Amino acid sequence: AIDFNELLKVLKQRLTDQVAKHGMYNLAKCDAVITTSTTPANQKAELNDIFKLLDGSKTPSDTSKVHRVQLALLITGDIGREMDLSAQRGVADRLKGIYLGYFDSWSEELKSAASYALGNAAVGAPKAFLQAMVNKLEEDNKKQQYLLLSALREFIQSTRNNVEDSVSVIVPPLELHCADEDEGVRTMVAGCFGSLACLQPKPALSKLAELQMSHSTIVTSKGAVAEEDTASKKNAHVCWTVATSVKHAIAGKVDVTELSQYMPTFVQLLSQDEVSVRNAALLMVYSAVHHMPQVVAGLLKDSIMPSLYEVAGLKLERKVDLGPFTHTVDDALPLRKAALSIFATCLENLPGNLDISEFMPVLAKSLGDAEDIQLHAHQIVISMCSRQPTYVVASVETFIEPLEKTMNKKHGQKTGTELERLNDWIKSALRVMLTLSKLEGAMNSRNFAEFVERIKGNSKFSLLLAAMEEM
Repeated sequence: AIDFNELLKVLKQRLTDQVAKHGMYNLAKCDAVITTSTTPANQKAELNDIFKLLDGSKTPSDTSKVHRVQLALLITGDIGREMDLSAQRGVADRLKGIYLGYFDSWSEELKSAASYALGNAAVGAPKAFLQAMVNKLEEDNKKQQYLLLSALREFIQSTRNNVEDSVSVIVPPLELHCADEDEGVRTMVAGCFGSLACLQPKPALSKLAELQMSHSTIVTSKGAVAEEDTASKKNAHVCWTVATSVKHAIAGKVDVTELSQYMPTFVQLLSQDEVSVRNAALLMVYSAVHHMPQVVAGLLKDSIMPSLYEVAGLKLERKVDLGPFTHTVDDALPLRKAALSIFATCLENLPGNLDISEFMPVLAKSLGDAEDIQLHAHQIVISMCSRQPTYVVASVETFIEPLEKTMNKKHGQKTGTELERLNDWIKSALRVMLTLSKLEGAMNSRNFAEFVERIKGNSKFSLLLAAMEEM
């Protein structure tokens, strides 16, 4: 058998300035494993060495010393995940002070390591560390909220099967911060709720549904809430957090049966006019169609598709004054992009639940939208040529105008990457035309045949078309 101190020395020697983040975390896990497996005397000696380094929560100016502090923090968390650190007199209180002290460090690595350590230490000693987290989250300390929530998420994900006993402690601070002005804080709240839903679906999903229903009144004008309407602002933040939480839960493989009971409530968020809420709801539905199509299959026709068709034609343009000139911003652009992604995924995962003939006008309109949407629409048309050729041929004439408009884009003063991007855009449209022209029945359309002949006869496209034909 190898001696504990010899093995510990070997591990410590592996720490260099060049060690990558995952290497640092793996070193900490190795140290924690041998420490929790050794004698109480060795454990005490290792913790004492760590305290010498961490006491006072000081951030060294030297990079190599910062790495030593980072490793020490990670080790305490990994040890705390495997054993109850509160069983040793004074250790838990000492560590709580150290962790919270490093939340104010200038080093992002040390802040992150302290958050990780606090969350993991709470697994072995929830009464000591989890309660401390919750108490601090109830304070109005904006600088520490994100790190505390990150620690809480670490606790939820690490405690796994034992989280049931802590649900009543975890949920109140999440509910408190789900309307936070800071999107980063709300994103972390959503991550916590999503992780909790995967482990304890019934209490987590029912709380999210309750939050949504009690904050559903959002008054908007052109997709935005008035600056002075604090009630609608708060409700919009809560609904955004609910939708994002469900998206995380779906990605984390939440129980399908449990989620199915609440999904009819969650998809109601699609009817909200506030832009950020509707976008979050669309991303939630996209996640469901992609990861768990069975959860939304029965809701597509009546609850989801009407909203998607509305969003597909939505424009929310506003002028932004940039001094010498004004710039037009379309706040509905991300919504249309998300809606098209849902349509495309439905074609793959739920083709029997999608009325394709009703979708074709949406696709034709997307071919004339902003660049990103056009390029996605090009991919969808090419994919449908092999999967749903009949619908494509029937709609081929509606594709002519937007495709030709893209092909005839002017280069203007564009150079470098801008010019390269424009050329790729034009190539994409040409590729769509060639694919369509090979479909049986497509060239029977006089207008489409003339369009193909017109483009092929244009000398500026001859080299591009020749290269594509050879592929």
